[in-house]
Amino acid sequence: MQRFALLALLVSFGAGAQEDAVHQIARAYLDALTGVGDDAARETLLGGVTMNASIATIGSWRIVAEDPVRKENGALGTAAQLMSDLDKSGRATLAALLTQSGAVSDDVQVRELSEAEANRLLAPTKERASRFVRTLPVLAYIARVSKPVYWHPKNPIRPLLVQAGADGTYSLEVHRMTVESLEGPRKEVRRWPLRVLRFTTSRGLDTGWKILPASDWNGD
Repeated sequence: MQRFALLALLVSFGAGAQEDAVHQIARAYLDALTGVGDDAARETLLGGVTMNASIATIGSWRIVAEDPVRKENGALGTAAQLMSDLDKSGRATLAALLTQSGAVSDDVQVRELSEAEANRLLAPTKERASRFVRTLPVLAYIARVSKPVYWHPKNPIRPLLVQAGADGTYSLEVHRMTVESLEGPRKEVRRWPLRVLRFTTSRGLDTGWKILPASDWNGD
């Protein structure tokens, strides 16, 4: 009985430590945005700190809701193939758009796209995006494959999956919190999602706990 109680205590402590790590990184990042914490916490953004992210500020914050934790284990080869299929369809659409406009490039990954262009890209790729969502829903969620944000050049999931490669498996855990902040001279209330994730692979890649950044032109 004593051994069982000790084991239960250790399991409980381990779960609590993980939860504390997630909330600790969230608090540190939010404090950095308000200016009361260490600004180095911005470096926890997955993919690095963009110019907009380096100057973003809020007046105050509080976490008002938390979604159930999302976890997923999947094959990296499947993820790479799903992304490749979606990008091939997008490149074909972009090539048609550029032909109409007189441009010459056909590579969706090296060209800055407007939100309007990204929306047009999503229309004919809907079936491939839906397949991605059905097959690997959590990875599709953080890659935002059903949103124009997927095509944004600063989407950090693209280089992460390239780094991970196509061999082996991955594990993904995502915590989504709803933050309420006061912003601007009028102290206007805004609610927005904050996502903390960790991505690991069977070949040793480990991002550690990271904040999933919002797109510069779409906070979703």
